Amino acid sequence: MDCKIFWKILLPMLIVLAQISVLAKKQKTSVVTDISDIKEFKKLLRTKTNVMILFINEPNEGKKLCKKLKIASQKPYYMKHYKDGEFHKDYDRSETQTSMSNFLRDPTGDLPWEEDPSATDIYHLIDGEALSKFLKKGAAGYKKSMIMFYAPWCGFCKTMKPEYVQAAVDLKGEALLAAIDVAKPGNSKIRQIYNITGFPTLYYYEKGQFRFPYNGDNKRQAMVDFMRDPTAQIQSKKKELDESWRKFRQCAFKSRTRVGGLLRALVWPLQTNQTRLKGVLAAVDATKHPDLGSRFGVKGYPTLKYFNKGEFKYDAGHARQEEQIVSFIKPWAEEPSAVRHLDAATFRHALRKIKHAVVMFYAPWCGHCKSTKPEFVRAAERFADELMVAFGAVDCTAAQDLCGTYDVRGYPTIKYFSYFDKQIADYTGGRKEADFVSFIHTQMEHQTSQNQAKTAQEAGFGGNVQLAFDSDFEQVIASPKPTFVIKVCTALKGGPINAIAVDAAENPKVADIGGIQTLPTFKLFANGKVIAEYEGDRSEGDMLSFCKSHAKVKDEL
Repeated sequence: MDCKIFWKILLPMLIVLAQISVLAKKQKTSVVTDISDIKEFKKLLRTKTNVMILFINEPNEGKKLCKKLKIASQKPYYMKHYKDGEFHKDYDRSETQTSMSNFLRDPTGDLPWEEDPSATDIYHLIDGEALSKFLKKGAAGYKKSMIMFYAPWCGFCKTMKPEYVQAAVDLKGEALLAAIDVAKPGNSKIRQIYNITGFPTLYYYEKGQFRFPYNGDNKRQAMVDFMRDPTAQIQSKKKELDESWRKFRQCAFKSRTRVGGLLRALVWPLQTNQTRLKGVLAAVDATKHPDLGSRFGVKGYPTLKYFNKGEFKYDAGHARQEEQIVSFIKPWAEEPSAVRHLDAATFRHALRKIKHAVVMFYAPWCGHCKSTKPEFVRAAERFADELMVAFGAVDCTAAQDLCGTYDVRGYPTIKYFSYFDKQIADYTGGRKEADFVSFIHTQMEHQTSQNQAKTAQEAGFGGNVQLAFDSDFEQVIASPKPTFVIKVCTALKGGPINAIAVDAAENPKVADIGGIQTLPTFKLFANGKVIAEYEGDRSEGDMLSFCKSHAKVKDEL
């Protein structure tokens, strides 16, 4: 590649060039750094956390640095990325400004879909301007087109992408298939304008004009069949609409006492009894009131929207059946279940003594959250009697700061917590009851195996010391024989005495029972009660004397 062309690509970016050449000196800017020795290289990595370096094979001072870093010489140049002061990977994406910019914004992320060489038959729209241009010019030239609104982190989107690409190949010359990442910074307004409430969302257009959403299977052939005969879905949806309207009317009259004072209507109430129903279920004929449909972004039918105190809050597009509508209107936190509903004020306190906690971060309008909710609740019920297991839920529309703290980018996001912040991990399993149950059992078995594998010798105590844990501590101290309990830091290694040792950091339930404030702490128990606390020297002799002085406590109790 011509070096001059290379500079045109690199100069607008925050990229560091590890070479010294006449050309670099002529075009040097504040965003390009020339380095030639190892000291400069190390200083650079100490002060910058996200660095791309271009190594060029040229007979100059920089060649010594390349040799010291063991940079191969087979190719004219190499591009390498360094993250947090360490080598991360060789740059293996397209050598364009856009690709390199995308990489530097998220060097550990997946390859953006628009850069996937297998997805070249998809029209990748970068932003709202590109979307508008596509509808006005590109799609307007074709009778049929479809746009997929997606988010990179969405699992359903990842599954659908290859099917969508194959459908685009099959429809080449017949229709255009486009896609836009609406989770990208700057594209959030697109979700509001186009009423995107879940991912993926697919809209069908004719000559650049919206017709209706695609609600078929996420399979290649289903999408191809739809694009070749969209009217088939229209007829199917008409029957579904008639049935949905019948059930909606039934719901309006049958469940009025269960709805509560939450729903505000757009136009007219459906003969509700205001003394029994403080809220209203209502309907709008958007063909007669197109201004209302346009105002609230109605692009398909039926569209259900939720209002509170006269203001639009979010879409209820998934709700069709009576139970779905009632469930949607009633806040999850008001439903009796084994799930603990948490916010910023209660989050830490609720989790700090829980060994295994699964927390679902959700939004009330999220369709995928609604699907996961009953499975999550049933799993929570399975562990309702387990004191060290908890299932929690956080409404991110009400606790935005808390969700931001845990980097919640989409809904639902599910995370595993152990003792609040001792261990935090993303939950990546399935979203069925059995999946959640299996996950908790796996965590419990792992903890049990760790406890079983740990011996007093391994913990740094003599052979006469017994280790106790949350699971058996109460049973151990229930003995009438005096039990000298040592709550210790794992680093403390005492002599072999007749004692029970507990790692308070690993067993917070024991620490709570004993009222432990500092470490190490020594207490004497009998019949499940504290009878004395040792405050003497940490020598074996003094501890043994203390135990002997209380040897008759068994008879006294």
